[in-house]
Amino acid sequence: MTTDPRPTEISLSPQTPTEFPSPLPIVTTTTYATPASSPTRPTRTDWGRIAIFGIPYAAFFLVGVPTWIFPASWSLTAINLAIDTVLLIVVLAFFAREFFPAFSYLRTHPFLKILLLFGLWILVVIVQAATRIALYGGNPPVAENQQQVINALNDGTLGLAFSFFVTVGVPLVEEMFYRHILIGKLSAYAPTWLVASISAALFAYMHSHQWQDFFSYLPLSIVLTLIYVKSGKNVAYSWLFHTLNNTIMVALMFTMQGALQNA
Repeated sequence: MTTDPRPTEISLSPQTPTEFPSPLPIVTTTTYATPASSPTRPTRTDWGRIAIFGIPYAAFFLVGVPTWIFPASWSLTAINLAIDTVLLIVVLAFFAREFFPAFSYLRTHPFLKILLLFGLWILVVIVQAATRIALYGGNPPVAENQQQVINALNDGTLGLAFSFFVTVGVPLVEEMFYRHILIGKLSAYAPTWLVASISAALFAYMHSHQWQDFFSYLPLSIVLTLIYVKSGKNVAYSWLFHTLNNTIMVALMFTMQGALQNA
């Protein structure tokens, strides 16, 4: 019998392959991901919606309400209601898909976020009161913008409808223009601090009928701007603070009116 002189190789792990496959080539992929905080530039469709809403609103803001196009029998409250209704419809038609999903911001720590709004409101009231006392002395007059709101609220049935727009509709229209568009959209082309400063100044100026009113409304404008920016440019959260402020003010106006009537 002939035997093979070579030693027999015994594999301790027969399932181990004798040849290992060559490693896969390493593919280096360079990606330039846009940070989550970087705003996306508006599309042509976005600019169309912004123009249809923003240009008429800016025109009313600069030249005032064109009362001459309405019937002479209409009161100023009715004219304001007509304009506010149109603007609110346009805002809901064009920006509802951006506004309502933004309430998801309240899914985490909703109680603390709402409580923060109340605390900021108290701070704004204190600063506003101190500012008006510094400007006028110990007996500051009512700001003309607030006086116009009081007059409109006293306009019977129209006043009740106007109270809805002051507390809900007007804050939505203003937040869309001053925060969502001027800051949220334009921050794709300019630094956020710059467009936020312009927005805060314009908002205070829009509510001013004399130079003292500008400094009275500036604290509210600054806080609204900070809330919007610090919440990740969340228009729903800034709207909540705006409507909270206006609702409390309207409630106080109705309470004072009832107290004067019962006196």
